[in-house]
Amino acid sequence: MQFGPELHTPVSHRAAGVVILNAAGDLLMVRETGVSPSVSAGQRQKAGLWHIPSGTVEDGENPQDTAVREAWEEAGVRVRLLKFLAAYLGHFPDGVPVLRHAWLAEALPDSTFRPALPDEVTKVRFVSKAEFDALYDARLIRMHHTKLFYEDALRERGR
Repeated sequence: MQFGPELHTPVSHRAAGVVILNAAGDLLMVRETGVSPSVSAGQRQKAGLWHIPSGTVEDGENPQDTAVREAWEEAGVRVRLLKFLAAYLGHFPDGVPVLRHAWLAEALPDSTFRPALPDEVTKVRFVSKAEFDALYDARLIRMHHTKLFYEDALRERGR
């Protein structure tokens, strides 16, 4: 059967985020807070790494609402979602699959560009494409999907 259940890949974890570009095409990124004894092992693995504002889709939440919420919590940015960019299937280091969604978004005037959850994020700032590439090469970008979403946004903006 072409559409049988054996062709389905179950995904128990979903995440969503935003890609915000400034006029120069620089990407808004957040940097995970350093290690503290109270954080989980998963949080310690992310310490010091950069990514777009994004996070877990909570039970009963749709991914668009997650993207908007995470932009505020992690970056202090109120956003308007402009266009769905993509969804990429990946996995966590333990092998658990995760489906990540991202939207091209714009910051609204009442944005603070300071994390609402400073226990999770230590820095919020725009990085140039050259700086992004250097961070990626140094393995300081948290996930490859961040690079893919950035490339998707640059292509979309170029249309």
